[in-house]
Amino acid sequence: MKIAVLSDIHSVSATLGAALDDARTEGFDVLLILGDLLTYGVNPAETLDLVHEAVARDGAILVAGNHDQMYLDTSQAELAYLTGLPDWLRETVEWTAARISPGALKAFTWHEQWSTGQLFAAHANPYAFGDWTYIDGPARAEDAAQTLAHRGYRYGVFGHSHRARAFEDGAAAIFTIGSLGQPRDDADPRMQWAMIDLDEEQIDVQPRFVPFDRTEHQAAIRATTLSGTTRNQLCRFFA
Repeated sequence: MKIAVLSDIHSVSATLGAALDDARTEGFDVLLILGDLLTYGVNPAETLDLVHEAVARDGAILVAGNHDQMYLDTSQAELAYLTGLPDWLRETVEWTAARISPGALKAFTWHEQWSTGQLFAAHANPYAFGDWTYIDGPARAEDAAQTLAHRGYRYGVFGHSHRARAFEDGAAAIFTIGSLGQPRDDADPRMQWAMIDLDEEQIDVQPRFVPFDRTEHQAAIRATTLSGTTRNQLCRFFA
């Protein structure tokens, strides 16, 4: 089985479109989008249009992330989460929400997790939905692997960290997928997605890179109506 995995798009429609084109050319059995469609980037409406097309054309499966929940959920708990964010990030969320249709994300069918055979996938980790703990090193990967093994899985695939990593543990193998919208890996800051080849005996997770003009993206951020502090904060991810 070939599974194309895209994650952490964050309103960067150009890289999403390029990744979808490349995945379709390569071919896949499942298109899996591991959440965080919006926030940070400047093309939220265009991003949602591409996701709608991917659902209609490719049967894309959408797994919700923490940034998706901020636009989906108006419960007191979720509002408290939003209120607790830094000012610049909260401003970005509000700016994004003003540029999409009310309830736009509710038009999609969302999943809290997805699995096939011995593979489990979620936005952040294998714990309860709404736990956004990062798998950002060997210790947390080991704990996640133990949780997966206890649940009967050999492989876990997650986004959220914006860094492509593989953690091999005796209990299970953990893979985190790089970001299509906001690079955070100083060692390899390229925008990326992943193609997974999965069979009953093994898994192979390979990154796929898409071109991206960082200078052009910074200029687009600076051309917005966001405050100077927020624009500077967003641009630093592409320095």
